Formats: sequence, structure tokens, C-alpha cells
Amino acid sequence: MARPQTVAIIGLGLMGGSLAAAVRRKIPKVRVLGISRNRAALRDALRKGWVHEAARTLEAGIPRADFVVLCTPVDTLRASLAKIDRWAKKGTVVTDVGSVKGDVLRWTPKTGFRNIRFIGAHPMAGSHARGFGAAQERLYEGAQTFVIRSEAQSPAAYRKVCSFWQSLGTRVIGVTAREHDRIVAEISHLPHAMAACLVLSAAPKSLLRAASGFKDTTRIAMGHPDVWLPIFQSNRHEILRALKIFEGRIRAFKTALALGKQGVLARLLGGAARKRSQISF
Repeated sequence: MARPQTVAIIGLGLMGGSLAAAVRRKIPKVRVLGISRNRAALRDALRKGWVHEAARTLEAGIPRADFVVLCTPVDTLRASLAKIDRWAKKGTVVTDVGSVKGDVLRWTPKTGFRNIRFIGAHPMAGSHARGFGAAQERLYEGAQTFVIRSEAQSPAAYRKVCSFWQSLGTRVIGVTAREHDRIVAEISHLPHAMAACLVLSAAPKSLLRAASGFKDTTRIAMGHPDVWLPIFQSNRHEILRALKIFEGRIRAFKTALALGKQGVLARLLGGAARKRSQISF
């Protein structure tokens, strides 16, 4: 599959800014077009050489692109895709970095895009920080990237999206939208909810004495509500399922602790330690 000549990146926050830097570094022959309403982000991206050109509107930028990556919050995807389809060249491939897939992919087949071929993707990379100032050139290196499979999609567009993410040094994993949303509910969305609740459960005086264990466990709770509220709303069914499983584990731990069942506690702690040690980095 031939590489795109011009990649348009919509949104130059943490994810979009980092993506622009990664494309410039890993695929230097590709021309990068940054699209953002944020003048400062566009100015800084141009100054750093992370984009070749900039546009403040989809209308101004999209017609120049051969390949488009949406790096905006998940609740903006539907409206953005409809606008991109209006201005894109026929056959333009569009992907994204959003962490929820089921909602938008249930909607896209009903829409009947005229010009674009949308293939959802989600690189498992990020930070609690936000904005262009937090962007990192190597954010995506070594990350796993989910690329969404469906019967209705174009095989050629799917291969092109897979090739793009592989070119950036990520490991591509093909999954359905349902599989994706269940996985990330358990390993990303649930942990964020837990981290938030842990912070809220600690007394202010206790927080003053928090050390590395608590700080490491709750770092993701610093994520901005503007990013995370749409995620929780869009994937609430799978998150509620994950929360139900977690509540069962908490009840078992609480019961064993209350009844002084040291053997049960030891098995729970040992099982957790073994499972955690199996995660590769």
C-alpha cells in the first residue's frame, strides 16, 4: 500500500501533537498538515517543524489531505466525520485515536459517507497531561494500537491504517469494536475510575503524607474531565460491567479481612501478584 503524500492531523493536543512529531520523525517523506482552532498550538507546531503547514478549519485543510487522523475527544467524532466527508477528496482514508469505538462504529454504516473510508484505531499511549505543551516525540513508540475490524469496511483502507500505525513503531492488534471497548474498559477506563475514587477516599491530611505508592497508583486521576467524561459516557455499558466484577473482588477481600481469614487474603494477594508479574513491558 502506497504511503499517503499528505497526512492531516486534526487536533494538536497531547495526542495530535505527539502524532505530528512521530510522523515527521518516522515517515519523513510524508507532508504533515496540522488542523486546529488553537492558534498557539499551530504556531508552536510550525516552529518545531512538526507540521509543514497549518489550517484553522476543516474546510481549509481537509481538501489537501490524502489521509486524516482525528485526535479530538470521543464525543466530537460523529460531527467531525460528517464535516470531513463533506470536504475530503474521494477515497480519503480517515482514522482516529479515540478510546471508545462501539458508539461511532454503530453510527457510521448508517451515514453512508460519500468521500471517506473510516477505520477506527486506538493507540494505547497517553498521559494525564494535556495540550500541545505536553506532546512528546516518542509517545507512540512501542505502544499497542488497536485497529478496528468490521465486515462493512474497505480491506484496502484497513491495510492502509495498519501500515500507518506500524510505520510509527506501534504493534497493531486487529479487534472488533465490541472487543476493543470491553478490553479498554477493564485495563484503562476502570483503573481511571478507581484512581479517582481512591483520591476522593483519602482525607486531606492523609494526602499530605502520600508517598510514591499512592502517587503512582493515582497519577491517572489527574486526567482532565473534558477528556474523561465523554469516555465514561460513551463506554458506560462496558465500564459498568467491569465495575461489577471489581465490586465482587472488593467484597471478597472485605469479607476475608473482616472474618480474619488470613489464608483467603494470602491467596487473593498471591494471585494478584502472579497475574501482575505476567504483564510484559
